Amino acid sequence: MLHLASKIRGVTVQTTDGDIGSVDDFYFDQYRWTIRYIVIDTGKWLSDRRVLLSPMSVKGPWGMNGIPVSLTKDQVRSSPELDLTRPLSRADESQVLGYYGYPAYWGADALWGTFGNPGALLLAPATPPAPASTKSTVDPEERDLQSTKNITGYHIEATDGEIGHVDDFLIGDESWRIRYLKVDTSNWIGGKSVVVLADELEWIDRDKGKLHLGLTRDAVKQAPSFESIVSAIGFRETGPPFAIL
Repeated sequence: MLHLASKIRGVTVQTTDGDIGSVDDFYFDQYRWTIRYIVIDTGKWLSDRRVLLSPMSVKGPWGMNGIPVSLTKDQVRSSPELDLTRPLSRADESQVLGYYGYPAYWGADALWGTFGNPGALLLAPATPPAPASTKSTVDPEERDLQSTKNITGYHIEATDGEIGHVDDFLIGDESWRIRYLKVDTSNWIGGKSVVVLADELEWIDRDKGKLHLGLTRDAVKQAPSFESIVSAIGFRETGPPFAIL
C-alpha cells in the first residue's frame, strides 16, 4: 500500500520497550526518491532532541497506527547527535548507520544496495558503510537528501509552464520509495489534485523552490486513470482509490 506522508507525521514511534516520540519528517534521496531516514521528535523524553532512524529499523506493519522499530530506548538515546539544521553529509550517514550496525544503501544500482527494500538489505551479508570522511564541509555531490516538509509547497514546472505546487508524498509500504507526488493545481485546472510519478521529476531547484517535471502541461492534464498504472507499482504497493487526472 501507499502512505501519505502528511498522515504519518505525528504518529508514535515504538521501540521494543516503549515509545520514543513521534514522526516529524522524512529525509529522501532526490535521485531515487526513496526515504532514507525517519526524523523523530523525541519530545520531553530527550528534551526535544530530533533523531534519525533508518527504515531498516522498522519491524512489521507501519502506518497511521504507529511505526514499530526493532530498537531499544537505550539504543536510540545513545545514538549520534547530529545538527539537523544543516545538510547531512555521507560522513553523517556513515556515523548513524555504523552505530546501528546497518549496511550502506548506496554504491549499487537498486533502491537499497542491490535490493528493492530496506529489509532485504538488512538481511544481506554484512558490508560496513563507507568510511566517514574527516572533511569539515559538505561535498556538493553529497547534498542529495531532502526533507519532505521543506519540499512541500515547492512549485512544479512542466516543460511548458507551471502546473501547481507539491501538496503531499505517497510512500511505498515496503520499498519506502516515494512513488507519487500529490500536486495542488488550484491555479490551473480548477483546484483538482493531480498525482504525478516521482520518476517524471528531473531536478530540484532549491534556490527557487521548484521541482522540474519532464512532461508538458497537457500530458499531465491528460494522464491515464490510476487503474491503468497499477502494474507499474511494486508488489503490494497499491494506491489510493482515485484517478490520475
